[in-house]
Amino acid sequence: MAAARNEASNERPPHPFVHASPLSKLLFIWPYSLMNKTHPDGSKHIIQESDLPDVLSDDSSKVNLSAFQTMWNDEKARAAKAMEMHKQRCRTSKKELKVPSSAYPSLRRAFVLDFLKTLWFVQPIMGLAAVCKMGQAVALGYLLQSFEEENGKGYLWAGVMVATGFVVLMEHHHVFFWTWRRGMQYRISAIAAIYDKSLKLKSTSSVEQLAVSHLKKDTKSSKSSATSGKVVNIATNDVERFLLATLFASHIFWAPIQSVAILAVGWLVIGWAFAAGFGLLIFFFVPLQFHLSKKFAILRGRIAHITDDRVTQVSQAVSGVRVMKMAAWEDNFNERIASIRKAEVGQIERVNRYRALNEAIFYFCNVLISVVIFLIHIASGGLLTPRTVFTTMVLVNIAQLELTKHLSLGVMGVSECYVSIGRIQKFLESEELENEIGVLNDGDGSQYAMRVTNVICHWNSTRAESVSTIGETDDAASEAIRTGLVVALDKINIEFSMGELTCIIGEVGSGKSALIQMLAGELPPSNGMLKRKQGTTIAYAPQDPWIMDGTVRENILLGKPFDIDFYNSIVIACGLNVDFAQLRDGENTIVGDRGVQLSGGQRARIALARAFYRDADILLLDDPLSAVDSKVGRLLFYSAIQDLGIKKGKSVILVTHQHQFTGDFRCILMSAGSIACIGSFEQCVQESKGKMILAFQNKESEMEDIPQDQAQTNASDSAPERSPNAFEALEPIDDSTKSSSNKNEHKEMSNTGIVKKETFIEYLKAMPGGSWTGFLMLMLFIVTQGCVLATIAVVGVWSNLPGEQQSSWGIISIVIGLVLAVCVFAIVRAFLSFFFTVEASKRLHDQMTRSVLRSKIEFFDINPIGRILNRFSGDVGSNDDQLPSTLFDFLVVAFLVLGALVSAISVIPITLVIVPPMVWYFARVRSTFVSTSRELKRMEGLARSPIFAMLGESLSGIATIRSNGSLEYFQQKFRVLHDAHARAFFAFISCSRWLGFRMDSLMFIFLSVASFAAVIVQEQQLLSISPGILGLALSLLIQLAGLFQWCIRQSAEVVNQMVAVERVIGFRDLAPEAPLSNNFDEKVSDWPSAGEIDVQSLSVRYRDGLPLSLRGLSFQIKGGSRVGVVGRTGGGKSTLVQSLLRLLEAEEGQILIDGVDISKLGLHKLRRGISVIPQSPILYGGCTLRENLDPFGYYKDEEIISALEDVCMLEAISSLPLALDSLVADGGLNFSVGQRQLLCLARAILRKNKILVLDEPSANVDSRTDKLLQEAVSKSFQGATIIAVAHRLDTVIGYDKILVLGHGSVLEYGTPHELVEKGGDFASMVLDTGDEMASLLRSKAKK
Repeated sequence: MAAARNEASNERPPHPFVHASPLSKLLFIWPYSLMNKTHPDGSKHIIQESDLPDVLSDDSSKVNLSAFQTMWNDEKARAAKAMEMHKQRCRTSKKELKVPSSAYPSLRRAFVLDFLKTLWFVQPIMGLAAVCKMGQAVALGYLLQSFEEENGKGYLWAGVMVATGFVVLMEHHHVFFWTWRRGMQYRISAIAAIYDKSLKLKSTSSVEQLAVSHLKKDTKSSKSSATSGKVVNIATNDVERFLLATLFASHIFWAPIQSVAILAVGWLVIGWAFAAGFGLLIFFFVPLQFHLSKKFAILRGRIAHITDDRVTQVSQAVSGVRVMKMAAWEDNFNERIASIRKAEVGQIERVNRYRALNEAIFYFCNVLISVVIFLIHIASGGLLTPRTVFTTMVLVNIAQLELTKHLSLGVMGVSECYVSIGRIQKFLESEELENEIGVLNDGDGSQYAMRVTNVICHWNSTRAESVSTIGETDDAASEAIRTGLVVALDKINIEFSMGELTCIIGEVGSGKSALIQMLAGELPPSNGMLKRKQGTTIAYAPQDPWIMDGTVRENILLGKPFDIDFYNSIVIACGLNVDFAQLRDGENTIVGDRGVQLSGGQRARIALARAFYRDADILLLDDPLSAVDSKVGRLLFYSAIQDLGIKKGKSVILVTHQHQFTGDFRCILMSAGSIACIGSFEQCVQESKGKMILAFQNKESEMEDIPQDQAQTNASDSAPERSPNAFEALEPIDDSTKSSSNKNEHKEMSNTGIVKKETFIEYLKAMPGGSWTGFLMLMLFIVTQGCVLATIAVVGVWSNLPGEQQSSWGIISIVIGLVLAVCVFAIVRAFLSFFFTVEASKRLHDQMTRSVLRSKIEFFDINPIGRILNRFSGDVGSNDDQLPSTLFDFLVVAFLVLGALVSAISVIPITLVIVPPMVWYFARVRSTFVSTSRELKRMEGLARSPIFAMLGESLSGIATIRSNGSLEYFQQKFRVLHDAHARAFFAFISCSRWLGFRMDSLMFIFLSVASFAAVIVQEQQLLSISPGILGLALSLLIQLAGLFQWCIRQSAEVVNQMVAVERVIGFRDLAPEAPLSNNFDEKVSDWPSAGEIDVQSLSVRYRDGLPLSLRGLSFQIKGGSRVGVVGRTGGGKSTLVQSLLRLLEAEEGQILIDGVDISKLGLHKLRRGISVIPQSPILYGGCTLRENLDPFGYYKDEEIISALEDVCMLEAISSLPLALDSLVADGGLNFSVGQRQLLCLARAILRKNKILVLDEPSANVDSRTDKLLQEAVSKSFQGATIIAVAHRLDTVIGYDKILVLGHGSVLEYGTPHELVEKGGDFASMVLDTGDEMASLLRSKAKK
């Protein structure tokens, strides 16, 4: 019953559009049900996401993706046919002919053809409306003439004005609705296609791009690099161009036709003078508009590229935030982002200068051209009448609106869309993963699960590119150097059998991960063949575990059906059952973006559990044992890898540096991308020429001696207060029982209700001059609109003057002076408005950047990177591009509407009778719309973030997603998120049409009443009305037919777009860390001097609401001593490291370094005094190696080279084409995880501080390299205090002291010998390593 109720509550209301009657659709009645939300007791409530009906099929992500793919495939087929015809012509003519552009597929052409096919029905409607607009202008002239002549035709022409106005009313909103919806569908299809493409990209694409840029610098690559920042920018900003383009593209066709018709009508009204003025519009203002639109397109492309760079920089800073803060690089990143932002704003300001000129021209063009026509008409001996004057002004207004607004917007929208579609097409043409995996036939050896034959792989090549250049040469490596290809694997020949474990070993950078990637199908062979047994499946656990933002269970299942028994067996085998007891919501704990809520060992075991849950025939495990301690490592190896893998007949390929587990299993020794040896571990060591050393072997019998409950308990630190029985966590928990507080922490927060006035005030304050700027702009708008009204009124008076007075210089000079004033004020107003708003956006962005970089680490733990990037891309883009235009447009139109209404009521006072009911209805409609549209806009903004978060998440985890067969799951998950966004956006455009139609209907009624009231007053002689003044009122009211609803819509749109300002301000006002520097720093200028550390009763928690991670820690470290920190996975070791750097502030207790309480220091003073190697090695993509090692340029090349030599990376770096100037790929993917750790160590060595903190720096390196690293650390940090977090006890057994942590407390602290002899927790950990290794460790501890 509970489940049924829950399901019922999740049912969405039926879609009103589907069930609407023809009349409801005609009058836009149906959207009202979306806005009229009431409680059961009848009271209204704010619309919520659950109130929205489900997305229509035609607007769904799945349907639009299918339509996009069909459209694009048809275009590619057409292009292929054209190319074949071209080749045929070349063969016929027997010479090379230039390839026509039509022979290449064009996404732009495909969209144009689809637009014409799907929106053909709006064209005749727009044609009819164009005729009616001109008919309305002519009817106005004849209405005014009937007043002069008193010919009794006033009712006729008033009726014509009303009838034509009704047609225009209907046309405008229905055309707008259908074109806007089509633009939305294009946007949906493009985003869906971008995501679909991202799932097909090579997971090594960033490495490939760097190789191409380094080795083929003279060749322009056609491939598009897919950095997360660029992809997110395309999916946020570029796709938005479809909306404007589809709305106004049809005007590119209709505007010229309508202009010709207006010219003909105008000639009949006022003669050849109309043609002269019209020529000014056609040959000066329209070309100027096209020139400005061309500039828009050019600058739009430049801005998009700069925005890509900025968002990428923010992405790098956020993804590596702990490294950035530990190294005190906040200012460096802030300056780098600010520098890019400055260039971006410079281009935006150029665009806005053109845009301001465009808006100013639109504003004064009507008045200027009309006055020019009248002056020419007077100069040629003509006579002005109210009929000719106001018919001409309305005709010019129609032409001006079409040519300088609609046509301009059409050209601008299409131009910007042209650029954006080009960027989308370039991304869609990025190279996909194309891997031909053969099938093992019976003749090939049916006993094998996989066979690799003569495989050669390159980081920057596919089979198609390299077969012709490499072929069957004897020396692929030499040939690769000649051709510029970067060898990843060279001549690999190997077979893998079912039920067999194969261990892949080798030194750092030898090609182990490349081999696993090739076997997983993620690194396609350039030559040779990979074959798998028919019907076999694979599962892949990468070296750097990929964790998605979701629950632990969701990460393990990854879309597979939930089998509780199988699931529990895997959880126990991977030691996760006790982690579930420790985590606040067990398996339903949300792990955060990139698994930030988890330790490194927990992430590794979740990734391993995921691989086993696939129940695949072949398991590819890339070094899963490095991130865990010896006890957990043995549990994983014997309970998971052996029991769930080998003993169940699976083929297991294991990359490992934990050589104690290799035993008698077959080993593959990798060296420089080749297989150096296949055999036993001893044989591989002999063949390694001293690069590998023998390791003591663990025995399964030793594992069997440990009671099973003890093995499970020690798999992780338990939290007895959470669950006395670890197996409780394995009971399936219904999603409804998840902790609401946990969900809310990870849910994007949003204000509800009205946008607070403080948001508007803060936006105004962000402008140069603050509130004074607001007052200045208000006066400018009032003066400018006053000049326009005065000009039209004077022209009306001019038309009523006797013929001989119309040519007097007195009236003409007044008219010319007023026109010049209108032009000047309009230009100044537009330029200042755009300048102030962009400056406000710039300041808010810079403040937000500084705030985010300075925010506490908990902010990054609960906010996915996609959510943060959405602020820096979507919201900043709105503040840069949309809000300035919308705000300016609203203010201009608001003053036009105000002037028109005041004029009409002044001239025809009887219209005051209908004003009260209209104002009442207007207030109700606007109130309903604004409250609804504001929430819909918020919903739309909140629905966008998960889309782009998932896009970035999928890009980073594509290898895991694809290799584990989860593509369909992620596609479905994306469709659900995408449809949620479409649901909110369609509701918004529907409600916008509901409002627009009603506002225009109000103005239509007002115009109808005013027209007939004027006739009645004139016929009954109730009031004397001057035709010139009446023309002023009615001509302005005709303009209001479209302007009033636009004014209301823009007022709501300003409020909606202020939500983006509100969101930016929300990130601008984040709680910061402690000050980076303070006066106390100067008092301890030579700190730290000895490196003595005293931790006193230290208690720390990650954030409010979570349990303490460290509980009353107390210990002392003498200056210059070396201390190893050990403990079970999740015991608080990395938390201690973060506390030393004050990434986490002490809740109780203190840390003293050289007698100084670190809480009194500025963060930069503290962090620059401590060198840290974090658990997750971070390199920043898009920067050179030199910039990664020395971002401030403090050190000479000789010092950098020496540091690289110390960490055994000099040879690898020297082999790169550009050495230290080589670019690092996004996420450092052009280096193995082990190499990244070594480079991070080199970065720390350069700083040579008195305190060095190592958080598992050698987890992903082999034993020999680890030994060399220990020697390098001892050499470079002589006399320094060294704190090393380690799982491998042999790396710290020779240290001065060992600190054992568990449950966030100090379990033991003393010399290794003391602790071994004591027989406590450390002695137990030593025993866990196996008899032979334990004996060696005990002997080392005695020395």
